[in-house]
Amino acid sequence: MITRRIEETAYKLYMARIEDFDPDCFEPNYEERTYLVRGKIIAHFAMFEKNIETLIAAEFSADSADRRKMQNIIFDRMTFENKRTSVKTILLNRAIEEGFEPSKREGHPHKRLMDELTYLNSIRNQFAHFPTIQASNKLEYSYAIGLMEYRDSPNFKWFTYAEIDTIINRTQSAKIEILNLTKKKQSSI
Repeated sequence: MITRRIEETAYKLYMARIEDFDPDCFEPNYEERTYLVRGKIIAHFAMFEKNIETLIAAEFSADSADRRKMQNIIFDRMTFENKRTSVKTILLNRAIEEGFEPSKREGHPHKRLMDELTYLNSIRNQFAHFPTIQASNKLEYSYAIGLMEYRDSPNFKWFTYAEIDTIINRTQSAKIEILNLTKKKQSSI
C-alpha cells in the first residue's frame, strides 16, 4: 500500500495529469526553439565569462600575450565560481589600496556586483545543466523554455521570453561593469 502511494506520488511529480494535457499545445518545433533559447543564453554567458577572465588577467599583466597565455592555461581550467571569487578578491584588494578599510559593517565595496555574479552563475548553471521539458498544457505553452531540476525532487522552472531578455540584459550590464573595471586597471598601469 505504501509503495503504491509512493509510486503514485512520483508519477504525479514527473508527469502532468492526463486531464491537463492539451494536444493543441504540441509543438513540432519545440526542440529547435529550446536549442535557440538555451543557446542564446549560453552564448551570452560564454562571452561574459571571457570578460571576467580579461579582468583577472589584467590584474597580473599589461602584456596582451601574457594575458592570452593565462587565459589558455589557467582560466579554461577554472569554474565560473572560482573566477567570481578571484574577482571578489581582486576588487577588495584594489579598494584597500585606494584607502578602503574593510570591516564587518562596511562589507565588500562591490557587494552588488558580487551578488549579481552569484545570481548570474546560478542562472547559467540552470541553462547549462538542467534538461529541457516540453509544455503539456496552455499555461506552460506560453513560456519560451522549461527546465527541470532533479535535486531532491523534480522542480520545473519556466522562463518567458521577457525573462530571457531580462537575463541577457542583466548579463550585459554586469559585462559592462566588468569591462569598466578592467579599463580602470589598465589605465592605472
